[in-house]
Amino acid sequence: METSPAVKASGLSTVVNTVAAPSEAFETLRAAPTWGWACLIAIILLAIGTYLQGPATLHAGAAQTQHMMATSSLFANLTPAQKTAAIDRAKKPSPWGYLFVVFTLFIVAVLNTLMTLIGNAIGKGQADFKRLWAGSMNIAVPTLGLGAIVLGIITTLRGADSFSNSIDIATATPSLAYIMPHGSPGLTVFLAGFSIFTIWGLFLNATMLRVMAKTSARFAYTYAALITVLGALLAAGLVAVAHNAGFA
Repeated sequence: METSPAVKASGLSTVVNTVAAPSEAFETLRAAPTWGWACLIAIILLAIGTYLQGPATLHAGAAQTQHMMATSSLFANLTPAQKTAAIDRAKKPSPWGYLFVVFTLFIVAVLNTLMTLIGNAIGKGQADFKRLWAGSMNIAVPTLGLGAIVLGIITTLRGADSFSNSIDIATATPSLAYIMPHGSPGLTVFLAGFSIFTIWGLFLNATMLRVMAKTSARFAYTYAALITVLGALLAAGLVAVAHNAGFA
């Protein structure tokens, strides 16, 4: 949103350059940290991706709920009518789905900003929160936005019936999970954390630290890889906890 008085930057062209010419994009963001266009485009792409994923998400949610009702002791005290009502609710789209998309975008952007801000401090960089926030929001366009579109296309082509739980959807994007499709839920989700889009994000984070923060290239790529690994571990840990509790 904010720009340096000495620099006039096009937020739209910066978004395009984040995909096509990252170094140039981060040089621009270093001088004029804009993020309004990036935020808008990311939200639109995420909304389209969510819409495309809708049938698969609803089918997986209903199947997963049905499985939990049949296998988990947590739901043993529910009456048949209550179980049926819960399954029926899972088959209907949530009115909060698109708001959740916006919430997810900002949470991911905040976390990435904080992580790269720590990296900036460790690597004796020259960036600040404002610039790293703008960079993180622009990075969200290809990693989250385009990632959602590709996942939506994949789920549409495969058909909703091929997804029986949320892990099936989370691992549909090409990733390391493809090499071990029948591992434990935690391991599968950890491997899915290394997808074509998270690796793209690793490269963009490294470029942001190298160009915007002026850290060394070795540090930038090492620290960006650490962020990616930590993200995969966090996702795997959450899924493992949910699975042990009977929710995944």
